[in-house]
Amino acid sequence: MAIKGQEIMLEDLRQACLWKNLKSTNQTELWWEYIEKVHQTCYSVINQECSERAHTLLNLNWSETNKCVRESFTGKDWIAKGVHNDIIDKEVQLWKDYGTTVYPSVVINKKTYRG
Repeated sequence: MAIKGQEIMLEDLRQACLWKNLKSTNQTELWWEYIEKVHQTCYSVINQECSERAHTLLNLNWSETNKCVRESFTGKDWIAKGVHNDIIDKEVQLWKDYGTTVYPSVVINKKTYRG
């Protein structure tokens, strides 16, 4: 069973993977519907069960999202020491590059806006 911090990270990865998959088919509006759905139905606990339910309700491909999450880790045992995650590593680098560690913030044309 995943602890709360791990569950949050996995949801972040699911959201990133869902965005990537929907962007490839020019359906990014469904990502916003997903975000709305999980926050309406799951409140403060967005776990695997909640995410899967939102995928089902919106006819999103749960297997495709899950596959993307699994493949983003450098090892099969994603909790093991030394295992990295490609998506998280890229996000951390963007945070460093643009100073987006303060929320809320957004980067537009390589300029960070906070507030």
